[in-house]
Amino acid sequence: MQQDYSRPFDTQCHYIDSPTAVDAEGLYSGVTAYSLGVSADTRPELPGYNSGVLCIVIAMLLLVIFNVKHYALFFKTMSQNLLSVRERPNAFDGHTLNETRIMVVLVIQVCACEAILIFSGLLLAGIEIPPNRFPVVIGLLTGGTLIYYLLQLLAYGTIGYVFTDATGASQWLKGFNATQALLGFLLLVPALAVLFYPAAALSLISISALLYILARIVFICKGFRIFYHNFPSLLYFILYLCTVEIIPVLLVYRGAFSLCRLLLN
Repeated sequence: MQQDYSRPFDTQCHYIDSPTAVDAEGLYSGVTAYSLGVSADTRPELPGYNSGVLCIVIAMLLLVIFNVKHYALFFKTMSQNLLSVRERPNAFDGHTLNETRIMVVLVIQVCACEAILIFSGLLLAGIEIPPNRFPVVIGLLTGGTLIYYLLQLLAYGTIGYVFTDATGASQWLKGFNATQALLGFLLLVPALAVLFYPAAALSLISISALLYILARIVFICKGFRIFYHNFPSLLYFILYLCTVEIIPVLLVYRGAFSLCRLLLN
């Protein structure tokens, strides 16, 4: 039987022959392919090892550490701000400069933690963000959560001014700030863990969402005790829940996706 030499050489090799490597021109180099090994794939960079992300985290932690000596007095009043609806405040109650500074630090902390968790949620949802964009995205998300916090303060102040007196409105705003301060400490561990352990992102984000919901429930319960006077006021309270507590959260979630798509495009 005459052999067909018009076929490529590799099809004429016996099945027990070692495969050989082929160069760019299709010529055999005489080197067996398996001796070259397997080409390594590039490992994805973890957000926790990104220098820009680490700078954001370190700056947040330094703000907290430099004000730690003032936290003892702040936490003494935080429990009262969370639960108390006393109509006549204590004569010694009042905001000091240290308390205001601590509150600003804790607001920055909770906004940064929420931004990191939202960022991890976007990665978990399948949005591909280049490593060089990690700090930019987290920084913009932190700014977005801070704007959301300020808008909430404005909305709660307006609602308190319209539907209750100055004392009730002040108690309501103090309760909101107290829940945010507590939430900042509760979200700190999940936010730091998700940067270095992305495989546990789903569990950590679920725990963080549960903590956020619990903080909201505490705040809503205090608001109900302040605003509820009769049955018609219950209707206003339900409208408040829909317009201030539910719809804005969904808008922030959708806005985060839109922001990432805009940055990547």
